Parts: sequence; structure tokens; C-alpha cells
Amino acid sequence: MSPAGVVAAAAPTLVFLVANQIGGLRPAVAATAVTAALILAWRLWTRRQVRHAVAGALLAAACAAVAAGTGQARGFFLPPMLIPVLAAAACLLSLVADRPLAGLVANRIVGGPPEWRSHRGLRRFYAVTTVLIALVSLVSLAAQVLLYQWGEVAWLGILHVLMGPVWGAVTALSIVLSRRAVSRERAAAESAGS
Repeated sequence: MSPAGVVAAAAPTLVFLVANQIGGLRPAVAATAVTAALILAWRLWTRRQVRHAVAGALLAAACAAVAAGTGQARGFFLPPMLIPVLAAAACLLSLVADRPLAGLVANRIVGGPPEWRSHRGLRRFYAVTTVLIALVSLVSLAAQVLLYQWGEVAWLGILHVLMGPVWGAVTALSIVLSRRAVSRERAAAESAGS
């Protein structure tokens, strides 16, 4: 994600935190809605990452609506808590189904063999990667739940903003390591064939 993308993703949360601190919940909800709409309009006008902009605007609107509905600023962070829940559930279900999510996604991105599940090394690598992604998701969720229970709105906001780059780094690292694992598997297959 570009620096502008990181700023655009973080802006609604940061605006919410600042506006809530200065004027309370109602101004924070309004400021967040305006910020999300402006970012969406800018992305549509520049035709850059439109899908991400729409998703971000919908998430910001959902967060603001939940905060308004609960009457508590910490309610803003309930919808984002679903993201690590869904990620961990997808990872764990894929492992139970013996189709590790990392293999289903990363193997395709890096051009790995379609029959990667029959390659013991790749299968193990993708299973371990999927477990690690599930663990990152669960740690993120646990931190968010604790901060929510303690009413730490500012720390929830900071964690929410930081998780974007963390997930970007996890994704990039998964792809880089997947490329290496596929290359090693190909080299081993070529050695065995010669």
C-alpha cells in the first residue's frame, strides 16, 4: 500500500479520535462520515484503489453507526474486531478441511504448482503459514477485546491504525516466503528428475 493509501485508510479513525476528544461522540461521528466521504470522492476522482476506497468508506460508516448506536466512543471499534475473527476462522477452517488458506491464496499469486497439496514441503509450508496468520489474528483480537473492555478508546484507535501496515507486512512476507518455497520445491523436483 502506498503512503497515501495508508494515510487514507487511517484518516477516519484518527479524525474520530481527535473529534471525540475535542467535542464528544456526535461531532466525532459526523467528522468521520465527512472524512470517509471525502476520501471516497478523492479516490473515485483519481480512479485509484476504488475498491479499497469503497470498502474503507463502508467500514468507516459502519464504525460510526455502531458508535452512535451504542452511545459510546469505544463502539466505533466493534466492527473492526470482526476482521481478525473472520481471518482466524477462515484459517482454522481451511486447516480442518486440509486446504491451508495460505496455499489457496499465495500459491496462486506466486505461480506455484496447481497440485501443491501433493508436494509435502509446500503443503507443510502453507499449513505453518496459515497457522501463523491465525495466531496473528487471534493476538490482534485479544488485544482489541482487552482494550475495549478497559474503555481505552485512544489505544484501540492506535492499534486499529497500526494493524493495517501489520497486515500489509504479513501479506508481503507470506508472498516472498511462498516464492522461495515454490522455488525450492521446483529445484528439488528438478534434482530428483535428473
